[in-house]
Amino acid sequence: MRVRLAPPSVALVAALAGSCATHAQPDYVATSIRSADCTAPPPEVAARYAARDLGVQQCPAPEGWRLLFVSSDASSWIEIAGPDITWSGERAIVYESPIGNFPNVDPSHAVEWHRDTRGRLRTVIFRVTAQDPATLQATRSVLYVLRLSDMRACVIGREATDERARAMVRDGADCPDRMAQP
Repeated sequence: MRVRLAPPSVALVAALAGSCATHAQPDYVATSIRSADCTAPPPEVAARYAARDLGVQQCPAPEGWRLLFVSSDASSWIEIAGPDITWSGERAIVYESPIGNFPNVDPSHAVEWHRDTRGRLRTVIFRVTAQDPATLQATRSVLYVLRLSDMRACVIGREATDERARAMVRDGADCPDRMAQP
């Protein structure tokens, strides 16, 4: 005698698939850096930037984190502060490896804050645009991928598309070992 089992319900299959998807990939939240969505930072923060002749706005960020949009006459970058981490994009974006003339964080592209499977923020993706030095009428655009490790942050790469930047997040590359840096 054969026993026939009833097929699983559609709701059960959907619940299991959703449960697996939730744990298989880190999730992310997107926050805006458009000036309309940002506000003036506290006076003590604003004063530090005003002393350097820089503009600054505080933009939405996940709870426990601060996101600043900082600008000079020629460039802009973001600065991030959270539990045990403070990072400024000024060196990475403007000086160390600019993608062109007058690099600026692109406010039309949301900042993506990616979480690991434990819910900790581990990666940030943001877009930078710049004038193409070869063709001054054209612009270049690239996504910076920032890793938030324990007590530090670093740029782990730059990618042309959202898909490739998110793949870098999934690959889990970490900040280089400080001892290995020249």
